[in-house]
This record gives sequence, structure tokens and C-alpha cells, in this order.
Amino acid sequence: MGGAAPEPGKGGKRSLDAAINLVPYIDLLMTIMTFLVMTAVWTQIAALEIQNTSGGQEQQEKDKDEDPPKPIFVLLTESNSSVQEEGAEASTFPNTANGYDWDGVQAALKSLKEARPERTQVMVKPEDGVKFEDIAKAIDINIGLELTGVQLQPASQ
Repeated sequence: MGGAAPEPGKGGKRSLDAAINLVPYIDLLMTIMTFLVMTAVWTQIAALEIQNTSGGQEQQEKDKDEDPPKPIFVLLTESNSSVQEEGAEASTFPNTANGYDWDGVQAALKSLKEARPERTQVMVKPEDGVKFEDIAKAIDINIGLELTGVQLQPASQ
């Protein structure tokens, strides 16, 4: 029966069939088949994610913004803070006895946001020595003004 039971040989000779336990072989085979089926499904899922969503039609080019909004930079130093749009003059706010002039920074950011409501990108650039609380406050002000694309970069770059 499938090589599982030895058959006696003819003429008193030893049988060439050995007793083979098929259960571990079947277990190993089922494990390998399960692995292959699962990985085949995963490759199908990955293929579905990258298919063209236009349903076989040619993908239309997106209208490019003729005048995309320029990024905003918020520079924090130990002595002052400044807000500037790329290529424009910076609005600088000297530190007071209580720290940074957050009202001035917020007003400058608000005016830049109102000029271009679709703008969301801001680069916060603290110098070495600026406290973490001040960096977090600058990020919170940006998020409060719906400038959610906040990036953090050292001022030396």
C-alpha cells in the first residue's frame, strides 16, 4: 500500500521495500503547499495595488499649477525668529524677555497663508541651542493655521 507495508520476498530473500512512514512527508508537503499558495495570493494583492486606476483608458495629464506656492521658512535662532517666503524679504521678530515673539510669528504666517490658501508646506529651521519647547511651539502654530506639511531641518543647511 504505497510502500508503507513491507512485502515478503520470494524464496526467503529479504524484501527490498522498506517501511516508510508517510505522515511526516505529507505534513511537510502540505506545509510547503500552504506557503506557496499564501505567497501566490500576496503577489496577486501587490499586483492589484499597482494596476492603472483609469480602467484601461489613457491617463490624463494633471493640470500643472502655473504659479505654485513658494515654501515658507521659519528660522529660529537664540536671539530672534523670522518668517519668510522663498525669494521674499524675511519678517524678523527679536526675542523678548519672555522668549520668542510668537504673536508676530503667527501673524506673519497667517498673512502668508491668507495670500495663498492652498499653501500647506512650511520648513522650520532651528539653530543649535534652540529649546525643544520652542520648536514644538513653532510646529503647533503652523498646524493651527492649517499649514500641515511641516518639515524640520537644521538652520545650517
